[in-house]
Amino acid sequence: MTTPRTAQPKPSRPPVPDDGVYYPDAHDVLPVESMFHFVPQAYMQSALETWLDDPTTLVASEMFIYYQPGNIRASVSPDVYVIPNVGSELRRSYFLWLEHEVPVFAMEIASEHTYRNDLGFKQELYERWGVQEYWRYDPERRYLTPLLQGYRLAAGRYEPIAVDAESGECRGFSPLLNLELHGRLGWFRFLDPATGKFLPNRQELIRERNAAEAERNAAEARVQELEAQLRRLQNR
Repeated sequence: MTTPRTAQPKPSRPPVPDDGVYYPDAHDVLPVESMFHFVPQAYMQSALETWLDDPTTLVASEMFIYYQPGNIRASVSPDVYVIPNVGSELRRSYFLWLEHEVPVFAMEIASEHTYRNDLGFKQELYERWGVQEYWRYDPERRYLTPLLQGYRLAAGRYEPIAVDAESGECRGFSPLLNLELHGRLGWFRFLDPATGKFLPNRQELIRERNAAEAERNAAEARVQELEAQLRRLQNR
């Protein structure tokens, strides 16, 4: 994944404004969404954290990005976004004028409350900021056609990323992440094109780890059994 500038050392704790202004957290303001929204959102954040595996990169979801000092209305909260070079430490909000880096990847999950803003104001803002890739996904297939849409920055303007929408499942490729994005009604996954496998969600990851641990335990038990048999044969 490319980054907008050379990584610089960051403080151990993310900076916060000391201007006396109260900047609300996203959970203070944003409407509660349905499972159609937060299930793919949770998957995207978890999968990208695992895929990128970089302590210098922030992968966040619905955390406010404030971009004008003292102006609590000057904020956006992408559903999922990636910012390199700022560290992965926990934050309540992100203050652009203090940390300086903008997202390189932003994903908006369409809902009745948000899709109009995603199509207009947010796209224009992300383009102006220089967000390298902007994607939209409609898990209910009610607001976007096709339900998966992507854009990449080229000469300061967004150009559409080709999406295969001929079948019931939409597919597009993110050059930035080197991942395929797959979406259909109520279902979203990232796919690693090198392996042809989908990045697992948390439940699938736990099952994979449990299965691998059970396999290791079984192999160790078999080795112990064979060693015991060998000792018995040697003692005859």
